[in-house]
Amino acid sequence: MPAPFFTASLNGRLVSLDEAQVSASDRGFLYGDGLFETIRIHAGRPFLWEWHMMRFTDGSKLLGITLPQSTGSLLGTVHELTDRNGFPKSVVRITLSRGTGQRGQRGYAVSGDETPTLLITQHPLPSPPSKPLSLVTTTARVAVGDPLAEVKSANKLGSILAKREATAQQADDGLMLNSNGDATETSSANLFWVESGALHTPPISDGVLPGVTRRLVIDLASALGQVVREESAAPERLRQAEAVFVTSAATGVIAVGQLDGSALGSHPLVAQLQAAHEAKLARHAADHR
Repeated sequence: MPAPFFTASLNGRLVSLDEAQVSASDRGFLYGDGLFETIRIHAGRPFLWEWHMMRFTDGSKLLGITLPQSTGSLLGTVHELTDRNGFPKSVVRITLSRGTGQRGQRGYAVSGDETPTLLITQHPLPSPPSKPLSLVTTTARVAVGDPLAEVKSANKLGSILAKREATAQQADDGLMLNSNGDATETSSANLFWVESGALHTPPISDGVLPGVTRRLVIDLASALGQVVREESAAPERLRQAEAVFVTSAATGVIAVGQLDGSALGSHPLVAQLQAAHEAKLARHAADHR
């Protein structure tokens, strides 16, 4: 049963979830003209906040959307919201839309006088899967070198398509390829694989979102003496890998057990990285007692 997160933050003001409504002319609603961050709440406080804010502010600058609060003020709002709702283990989503412009204005052109909309909502932390994930390759595609691929955009139709196709095939998630036919990520997670004992992940330039947990895992691997190689890979290469796993802010490090119906192996490095991620969460909790 979903946790009862009755309070949200709309434009810096705590309101009931029912009151958190945006205008029918909001460009985020009309065009997906915005971006968002999904941040894990652990021990009542956001995990890897600074890294999330670096990506969020970089994305807002690329899109030309002014963040109406400083990141320091935004952190205070998140604390106030999570303290009000409770649930020290959860997820917050921060959504920034370009908002509304002149009355009656429509079309893709940006006037520069839009008033941004900033919405923060809190959600249950997903339960960890009981077994390794199953993935299927989908028809969803991203363009190599597309600068928008590096933004956690409010337009996620590619991810929705990948997830729908995976669900239709009774798989846990869908693998998205790029315009070269190489694997990039799943609908909601970054991708890693172990090959000849070494850790690999697709490069950002392949059309990959620079995931915060991806960045953390690269650091954790380095602490374990593992250099992560950023290389392009077709799905067939993944099927031949020693192990495959995915990473996301909400779920951490999750093993993949099947790709396109082919069983995948396991490798001790995956369990080591899962343990290192849990240890990082434990240190975060200790720092916020």
